Amino acid sequence: MNDMEIEVRQDRQEGFDLMQRITNGEMEAFEEFHRKYHVLIFTTIYKVLNNHEDSQDVTNEVLKTIWTKAANYRADRGTLVTWICTTARNRAIDRIRSIQRRLALRDRFEVKIDLESSDRSISGREDLYRSDARKVLQSAIVSLRAEQREVIELAYFEGLTQRQIAERLNRPLGTVKARIRRGVEKLRDSFENEFDDEEKLLLLSSLG
Repeated sequence: MNDMEIEVRQDRQEGFDLMQRITNGEMEAFEEFHRKYHVLIFTTIYKVLNNHEDSQDVTNEVLKTIWTKAANYRADRGTLVTWICTTARNRAIDRIRSIQRRLALRDRFEVKIDLESSDRSISGREDLYRSDARKVLQSAIVSLRAEQREVIELAYFEGLTQRQIAERLNRPLGTVKARIRRGVEKLRDSFENEFDDEEKLLLLSSLG
């Protein structure tokens, strides 16, 4: 075994020992991990996202994952640095996909409202209300929790029944109903104080 192989082996063992200590709940070990690898994690994520705020958010998510799932590290599959970079990069890619889904959801909402508006004659007053309401509702939809946004999308933009949603997501029907109910309630709360009664009636018609 040459010097490089010995060094790699030692590096993997040190990384494994550190992660084992974190697995055992040693805060000192996690603090040591943070000192050594925080910058590496942030830099890896920033190269993917190119946004400081999002990169910091994802960095915090990765650190939380390290604390709770340190036992997932396998020294026989690579060095700790490689595992960290792979984990950070994958989480950054997940964030990009999440952003893309939210943007796609917003776009589908705009198309749905435009199509519904074109199907019937709308007064200038109603059209103005709907324009204002659309902005509030768009913002509210993308702020929903992921599981609520998912069922709202399937129900209102793909037209699936609650039972069909449950089958597609492999979730109990009661769970789907609860998520839709909570999602709609949150949407209603988002514009409760934004409009008068007439405007709210027009907006509620978009939610069925």
